[in-house]
Amino acid sequence: MMHSGGFKLSNILFPACIFVILATLLTAAAGNVINDIFDIEEDQINNPEKRIIARHISLRNGRVFYIALAAASLIAGWLAGWTMFALCMAIGIMLYFYSSDLKGSTLWGNLLVGFMAGATVFASGLGVYARFDGYFAEYALFAFFITVPREIIKDIEDIEGDRAQEYETFPIEFGIPKAILLSAIYLLLIAGETLYLMIKDGNIWFNLYAAVFILAPVVFISLKLKNASEKKHFTIIQRLLKLLMVTGMISVLLL
Repeated sequence: MMHSGGFKLSNILFPACIFVILATLLTAAAGNVINDIFDIEEDQINNPEKRIIARHISLRNGRVFYIALAAASLIAGWLAGWTMFALCMAIGIMLYFYSSDLKGSTLWGNLLVGFMAGATVFASGLGVYARFDGYFAEYALFAFFITVPREIIKDIEDIEGDRAQEYETFPIEFGIPKAILLSAIYLLLIAGETLYLMIKDGNIWFNLYAAVFILAPVVFISLKLKNASEKKHFTIIQRLLKLLMVTGMISVLLL
């Protein structure tokens, strides 16, 4: 893979980039709404104060809102190009079936969410010229490696409600210690990929940033994970993983 030479504004395609961002955000928003619709009973146990559907918004209006967001995402995807349109449709369908059927399955739902996160990152290349110079494949994998353990940690956090719904998530089927171990393996993969980028093409600024804002947080999260035993501990960890996703994605600007 060629070196990208860092972030270049001239590589951005306008207005395609704007429509790619809109399509991505709208697809994710639609996915969150349909997930809340299917999770009404579970959220009454896990997150009673954070519920929006059936608490602040009626179930009927929630469904109308979901349809509007899904339609808007397809329109934005079509304006960005047929590839983005097809991707929005595929991810939208996968998000629906994840929320309705796969969320309570053993690991498959977690892997699907990880795949969709990676696909979304890779799709961001549709809005730039130098697609293969921008490390989209590596960062798609990075997104996958972060999303899967975060989903597993969320399953641990929500284990009480998931049991009430008779879900068969990884922590329920194999126990919390094995779920923690699997999450730690993914953290190790994140560290390994970061070191690979640092050795392969990383400059001094990327290496310094990666060491402080990726590798150090991975070590910190791993230690927190090792000592986690209560729901509040896992809540903090999954939020830290969300933050790690942000700092990790920013690092592409330094490559």
